[in-house]
Amino acid sequence: MRFLPDKPSLEFLRKEAKDLLAALRESHPKATLATAQQALAIQYGMRDWPELKSEAVRRATATPSAPANLADELATVFGLGNVVADASPVSFTPMGRCWSISTDRGRWLAVTVHPWITEAQAEEGARLRTAAAEAGITAPTPVRSPEGRLIETVRGESWRVREWIEVGPSPVSPTPAGIARRIGATYGTLHSLAIPSDAPVNPYLTARRSPADWEQLVDRAHAAGKPWADRLKQTLPELYDTAEAEIDPAQVILCNCNLIPEHVRAGHSDELIVTEWDFAGSLTPALELGSALTHWAWRPSINRPAVAAFRAGYVEAAGSWPELDLSSFGVAVTGWLNWTYNTICAAIDPADADRAAFAERETVDLLNRPMTRAALEELLAATNELPTQDTRRSRRSAG
Repeated sequence: MRFLPDKPSLEFLRKEAKDLLAALRESHPKATLATAQQALAIQYGMRDWPELKSEAVRRATATPSAPANLADELATVFGLGNVVADASPVSFTPMGRCWSISTDRGRWLAVTVHPWITEAQAEEGARLRTAAAEAGITAPTPVRSPEGRLIETVRGESWRVREWIEVGPSPVSPTPAGIARRIGATYGTLHSLAIPSDAPVNPYLTARRSPADWEQLVDRAHAAGKPWADRLKQTLPELYDTAEAEIDPAQVILCNCNLIPEHVRAGHSDELIVTEWDFAGSLTPALELGSALTHWAWRPSINRPAVAAFRAGYVEAAGSWPELDLSSFGVAVTGWLNWTYNTICAAIDPADADRAAFAERETVDLLNRPMTRAALEELLAATNELPTQDTRRSRRSAG
């Protein structure tokens, strides 16, 4: 699900709708602006375009206020200088709200991170981000505290800060072929780095809840009176019948592990900026590609032009395309299951109003298009439709 910024504008939404219309017309030439507006509203968790516009107006007049002295505390802990203005809200994300902080030394973006993102985890991300930047991938510069740490605790929460850069919106869905090609090239560049990693694969991507856990979750949803509880129960049999990952230790390298549309923004010169690196960890190229395709070419339906463009961009950067089979989607499935389970838990028992609204909308979106075996088989078929000759031609042209 897409996230509205805390201070959205109608002009911002109109531009996104036009971008989406161009993407829709790659597969459906007769698509209309009204169709694109409706699709964009649904991606933001709204019923229709008028509701999305109303929500944008509401947010623009009711922006959140930062807790008193939060900016000063963050500036002190991270050594940002003297604060010259109150912290300004940027947007809510699943990890928490992002804040803009202005000091006499510049402007910064501060955000809370998941508790499991330790200093060691953040260092892995920084290692990959540095190598990626040297290879030509654009990414924000993280800030280290005076003690040299990337993660610091403020008011009982883990925080990180990066230098502020002006960015545009995340790519629309369905992904335009031009964006898909550049994202494929980004993955190809990262995989070509082949940075060794001997850490175990994050269990979030390998360990699944038991059927009993899911049945109990259905009972909790019914008890909470959730309108989607029956839909969850009906979906369970399909969730149990999904692909398992097969991890070859010899193929494991350091990967971004979460290079999803929400973590990519457009820059001033139309370059793509990868904003998130803290999820980096061990994975094989094939497993990361399987996960990537579910994020960039699967919603709202199988996007064959995006699949072809993604693969072409990857081959241009990496020289070849790994052979994928159903097991290549194993970590994608496990990650989706765990994300869905945790989101539903948050919808049933939210920590605050922001998370309640997000979790409710995200749950509906997830259940409307579950990651089933049939859907993955269709995506795999679309990937394998491309002739092997294309790979050889692309490799020659890249050389």
